[in-house]
Amino acid sequence: MMKFFFLFLLPFLVQGGPNDGSILLHNDTTMILTAVVQASDGSFLGQFSIQPGQQRNFITNMYNTHYEVPGTPNISLTPYTVTWQCPSEGIFSLCTNVSPGAYVKATICEKGTHFCAPKKKIEKKAPASHLQKVQ
Repeated sequence: MMKFFFLFLLPFLVQGGPNDGSILLHNDTTMILTAVVQASDGSFLGQFSIQPGQQRNFITNMYNTHYEVPGTPNISLTPYTVTWQCPSEGIFSLCTNVSPGAYVKATICEKGTHFCAPKKKIEKKAPASHLQKVQ
């Protein structure tokens, strides 16, 4: 039994450690939404277009690099902020204080309109000039 644990289960337990900042993004709406993930200091971490009913796993590796730059602050990446954007330039919802390992659904986020306006139609205008072929 112990051989089974060390051969099969231990690698899975070791793989997901405390240095993996992963969140599961779920678009539970009927529209294509773009999920924008930001760190706690506002820096951009990633952007994903997610189809209706689909899920996307966002993973950030937070291992130390042992590279020190004098004078830089020690800022945490977490908690994350997830912004769900509409295809029509609006914000559907906004989740703040998202912890690593969280399951983030677009309709559960506390801030935002939870509505996407229809895309604006581009009107076709007549050209500024007409060129005619001479036969």
